[in-house]
Amino acid sequence: MGDFHKPVMRPDLDGYSEAPGPAQKAEAAHDLAHLLIHDPSVPRDQAATERFIALEQEFGLETLAELWSSAPAVSLPGALYRLYALHSWITRRPDEASGWFSAGRSTSPSEVVAGVADPPGPREVESMAREILSGAFRGDFAHACDRAAAFVFVAARGRATEDSPGLAEFHRMGEDLRAAGRLYREGNLT
Repeated sequence: MGDFHKPVMRPDLDGYSEAPGPAQKAEAAHDLAHLLIHDPSVPRDQAATERFIALEQEFGLETLAELWSSAPAVSLPGALYRLYALHSWITRRPDEASGWFSAGRSTSPSEVVAGVADPPGPREVESMAREILSGAFRGDFAHACDRAAAFVFVAARGRATEDSPGLAEFHRMGEDLRAAGRLYREGNLT
């Protein structure tokens, strides 16, 4: 005689939508951001940190943008998107990033907070961008936002000398990151 097996429960897929709506996307963006930054059960060892840094490289900034860029700029997912966008720009165009930073640093007290080695060449700004993302993941998210904002403010001063388009949006990124860091410290960044 054959063995009887317990029936397997299948999920009810009635009403399942392949394309999540805006509310579902926003919830997923916030959930993932909180998992990456707040969840104490996520291991914070070097291998986990490397995976966190590589998210943008592995899945592409476009994928992260689809998830996080529609979040308010001064929110946890919005700040994460800006940190990854800044990291992506610096790693793709380190000469430009270091050039703007170098040009802006002579008039910028923020450079100390940014933490770029002197002289601020392409390798040094790439290293700084990596350190910022590592710090965000390892538990100092507010400091990571502060460092990123300081870098943006210094680089924006240098960018202003070139009459480069997009300067206002670039500077706004720095303001958003600074505000996110402040709200995170206060426990009010959602």
